[in-house]
Amino acid sequence: MYNHPYRPQFHFSPKEKWMNDPNGLVYYDGEYHLFYQYHPESTVWGPMHWGHAVSPDLIHWEELPVALYPDELGMIFSGCAVVDRDNTSGLKEGEEDVLVAFYTQHEENNEKQSLAYSHDRGRTWIKYDQNPVIANPGMKDFRDPKVFWSQENAKWIMCLAAGDEIQFYESSNLINWEYLSSFGNDFGAHGGVWECPDLFQLKVDGTDTKKWVLIVSINPGGPNGGSATQYFVGEFDGKAFHPDEGPADIRWADGGKDFYAAVSWSNTEVERKIWIGWMSNWQYANEVPTDPWRSAMSLPRELGLKMTESGWCLTQKVVKEFDNIKEEKLNTYENVVVKDEQPFVFPSKDELFELKLKPKNIAPDTKEWGIVLRKGEKTETCVTYSRVNRQWSVDRRRSGAIDFSEHFPSLDAAVATRQHTDHHVQLILDTCSLELFAGDGELMMTELLFPFDEDFTMQVYSVGGEVAFEEVKLTRLKSIWNPKA
Repeated sequence: MYNHPYRPQFHFSPKEKWMNDPNGLVYYDGEYHLFYQYHPESTVWGPMHWGHAVSPDLIHWEELPVALYPDELGMIFSGCAVVDRDNTSGLKEGEEDVLVAFYTQHEENNEKQSLAYSHDRGRTWIKYDQNPVIANPGMKDFRDPKVFWSQENAKWIMCLAAGDEIQFYESSNLINWEYLSSFGNDFGAHGGVWECPDLFQLKVDGTDTKKWVLIVSINPGGPNGGSATQYFVGEFDGKAFHPDEGPADIRWADGGKDFYAAVSWSNTEVERKIWIGWMSNWQYANEVPTDPWRSAMSLPRELGLKMTESGWCLTQKVVKEFDNIKEEKLNTYENVVVKDEQPFVFPSKDELFELKLKPKNIAPDTKEWGIVLRKGEKTETCVTYSRVNRQWSVDRRRSGAIDFSEHFPSLDAAVATRQHTDHHVQLILDTCSLELFAGDGELMMTELLFPFDEDFTMQVYSVGGEVAFEEVKLTRLKSIWNPKA
């Protein structure tokens, strides 16, 4: 039953109980696998398992039985999965490719890396009988393996979070691993523990050049408090990562409060890199007002890379498969003009929608413009672009239920990569979330919202000067749960 208050209707959430980080993302035989940190007995964090869901299109999900349970080596923390097509591990049986999963096993002050494998398309998993494959080196935080095949070097590479740095390992067979190097000393943000690394190549927009992107989540230490995801762009020579930018250059993948532990799918089609993040924040994840489940994933996003006036920028766009849940009926408003005390107001009873805005002329004296979402008697959420500060912000201090945590009512801001004057804006709202894509995917903000009001309007406004929009388009979205009951 997916009709509970605040239950997401097109973001994945488990039927019940606790969920956090996405794990083991792998595409195989027409299915996208989503494993995730899961506590099957409570809606608060507890002994971690790997939950499991599959999708043919990254949007519609089928929840499967728990994939991995804790054992004598500890809880099942975050990790990854790969397709061992050449059977480098020797674990293959029969005709089906073997899927190999890596995960951290957690005991107090003793985290190590273990392996499991599947012969039946990920439905059941056999734990390797000589786990762990990488023992703890004597440090508290040593977790979250992410593995990929390096074609150039003909070997497997593993990224591993170790304290507040990333370590790299190599293997020819997925079982025996040798340490290569470390990255992170004095680079990036260090306000908390580094977690959930990822490393992949992306083609630079408009060129044939490829760069390496290193993903690192951090908790705490995010730009708006709590947990967040940062990234580095540079080169990986098969042994070490060499960043293009200096130690003080910090790049955040998402400027909102609620996008964490994002990692990418392996074995997807060439030139398509897709990732997903946990849509919450450790500041209040255990307290959000949902039941009988807790937490959801972001929408899957396709990644790109471009150089801007502010330096490297990781771009994100919701995957093309998202179009499958758009309703045919559209509300499109052309040649919309707003100015001081004259907002454009349109009623909407829709909880699920996509809003696109195409500015065509912004007066020079305009200080800011934005959108007020779900404006009712008790609630409203303001999404604003400040031309003075060159930043987007989301104000959820009156967004509805906010008193479950002192950290939740917030005014969150993210600086744009360039002076946005005529860019398009996309807002996607589910029952309890907002995802903002601005500047052709150059800036994202993901926020949880728990509104009170059922009767509400939305409005587009400006302060200081006139803003003309070529088009304001509202698209209704369908629930992915069939039936919605």
